[in-house]
Amino acid sequence: MDCNLNTRIEDAALNAWPALEQEIYDGWLLRFAGGYTKRANSVNVRYPSRLPFDEKIRYCETVYAEQGLPLIFRLPVFLTPLELDAALVRQGYSRFDPTLVMRREISKVTNIPEGCEVRELPINEWIRLRAALTETQVSHWETHQSILDVIVPRKMLMGLYFEGEPVSCGMVVLEDDFLGYFSIFTALASRRRGFGQVMMAALTRWGVEHSAAFGYLQVEGDNLPAQAMYQKLGFRTCYQYTYSRRV
Repeated sequence: MDCNLNTRIEDAALNAWPALEQEIYDGWLLRFAGGYTKRANSVNVRYPSRLPFDEKIRYCETVYAEQGLPLIFRLPVFLTPLELDAALVRQGYSRFDPTLVMRREISKVTNIPEGCEVRELPINEWIRLRAALTETQVSHWETHQSILDVIVPRKMLMGLYFEGEPVSCGMVVLEDDFLGYFSIFTALASRRRGFGQVMMAALTRWGVEHSAAFGYLQVEGDNLPAQAMYQKLGFRTCYQYTYSRRV
C-alpha cells in the first residue's frame, strides 16, 4: 500500500467534498454540514493522537450532540490505529458502509458517441438536472448546492443528453494533477446503455485538457454494478474506509 499516495488522495477528496463547518481536534478533523451525507458530517482520522482515545471519543460525542447530529467516524484503513478500533468497540460503536477508493492513471480520452451531447453546467442548473434525474424536489438538494458553492479547487459539472433528453450527470474536482470524480448518476430508465461510461469519458477529457494525470473516486462496497464499470475503465482499489457509529 502506497501510504503517501493514499494520503494525497484523502487530502484531495476532503477538499473536493468540503463540510460547511469543521474543527481540528488532536489530529482528528470534525466535519459538519447539517447532517447531509456521512462524509461531510463525520470525524475523520488524519494524524497521530496525543490524548487518550476514550477521552477524545467522549469529546466528539459532546460536540456532535450540540450540533444535533449523531457521532459518526470515517476510518480510512491506513490511518486508523488498532487502539482506536478497540476503543470504539468498548464504547459500543460498530463499523458499517465499507467504501472502496479507486484510482487510475489518465491520459487517453475516448470520443463521445453520436446522439450524445455533453453540457458544462453552472451549479444551479446542475442541481436542477440532478433533481430531475433522481425524481426529487430541487429543495432536497439545497445543502448539496451549499457544499458545491464552497469547493475551493477547480470543479466542472456536466450533464449528458441523449437525443435531447437528460440521461446522466457528474462532476469532477481538480487539485494539482489529481482528478476526483463525484456524483456520477444515470437516470433509472436510462441505465445499462453505457451512459455512465460516456459521462466518465467526458469528465476525463476535461481533466486531461487541464493537466490531470491521476483519477480517483469512491464507491460503496455493495455497489457491484458501479465497481464493475469503474474496473472496466481501468480503476483499481487502492484502499478502503468504513464508517463507525454507536449501535
